[in-house]
Amino acid sequence: MILRSALRIIDADGVQSLSMRKLAADLGVNPMSIYHHVANKAALLDGVTRLVTDGARHIEVSGGTWQEQLRQLAYEFRTLSLAHSNLIRHAFSVDDVIQRDGPMWRTLCAVLRGAGLPEPEVERTGAVLAVLVGGLLHTEVNGTMRRLIGEGEADDTGFSLAVDLLIDGVAARV
Repeated sequence: MILRSALRIIDADGVQSLSMRKLAADLGVNPMSIYHHVANKAALLDGVTRLVTDGARHIEVSGGTWQEQLRQLAYEFRTLSLAHSNLIRHAFSVDDVIQRDGPMWRTLCAVLRGAGLPEPEVERTGAVLAVLVGGLLHTEVNGTMRRLIGEGEADDTGFSLAVDLLIDGVAARV
């Protein structure tokens, strides 16, 4: 309940607006009682980030070529990021959004194995793809992509092109 309330505040007003006092007011409790559940704001933000990324457990790519599966995974990550852009903007700047034991990571590695990448290449390629897509999404949530591509172009255009380029890069390594 604490994490979900904090996420609502972050989604509405941004990470900078989250405080223990504001959270306590939202929950209708004394601000000091929050500290019985989280040590500080950094721990609270870490918990909220884990809550959002754990929400990706439903992500399963099945059927289709590995290229289609990789594209689907990238778009699922994008959907998750755009749904919580204030949090993701913060998380990309201070934390690893994709955890090696998380559902997106496991799915990404399975797709890369299915593509035929040699096992020693799977995790290294997965890490690079995660960083590239994460950076791409960061530019999308902060408006840089729109500014660079042009106001007349939807963010979808840039994201789609980037995913195609990433898929082509993986195909070249298989």
